[in-house]
Amino acid sequence: MANGIYVALSGAVAQSQALDVVSNNVANASTTAYRAVRVNFGEALNKAADQHFALTQGTTNDMSAGTLIQTGNPLDVALQGDGFFSVNTAQGVRWTRAGELRVAGDGRLVDADGHEVRGAGGKPISIPPDAGELTIGGDGSISAGDVHIGKLELANFAPKSLAREGASLFRATAAPVAGTPEVVSGALESSNINVVRGMVDLIRVSRTFEALHRAIETYKEIDQRTARDIGGPK
Repeated sequence: MANGIYVALSGAVAQSQALDVVSNNVANASTTAYRAVRVNFGEALNKAADQHFALTQGTTNDMSAGTLIQTGNPLDVALQGDGFFSVNTAQGVRWTRAGELRVAGDGRLVDADGHEVRGAGGKPISIPPDAGELTIGGDGSISAGDVHIGKLELANFAPKSLAREGASLFRATAAPVAGTPEVVSGALESSNINVVRGMVDLIRVSRTFEALHRAIETYKEIDQRTARDIGGPK
């Protein structure tokens, strides 16, 4: 029976990891430009016992686009098509699609978390204190009236060339590829989480985990009963 316990235990561990991922996806359903995480399942074969054990083989980022939501705020930007804009963080340059931008007290253009938005070539984007209404063009150019202020640094990457850091930041592990997104001013991109699907996945994974836990307890009880029967009076 021990082999049965190990098989059920491996499944429970895999489902527990999946539960963490699904729960995090649902929790970020309202996070701007959040990309869902998907768990990759696999199995390992114990040839000696001819038993298959479940395991997780890491996760992948679902890079499908979310829905564009109009806000009317000229400093809100969404990206249409594959690609990202860059920000400076304490850990270095990171890439994002979360375009809730604002002007900091010192005139720097920053995102919702206070990260400095990078201009083309990595230059900072500084908004003059007397600047009028800002507009952001489809190519990322930022203007105040007829005055050109800067341009968002835009780039596209192969999906496997990005490592997730937090809810909406990514670290590039390889050079950009061809193509850049179109910037849509006055809009934000929603997460690509389908809340209904997320809740269904959450219930399914939870029930599978509970069933495997019950199986483990059943195997444990059988082993204990067998030990008592074998070791009992003859």
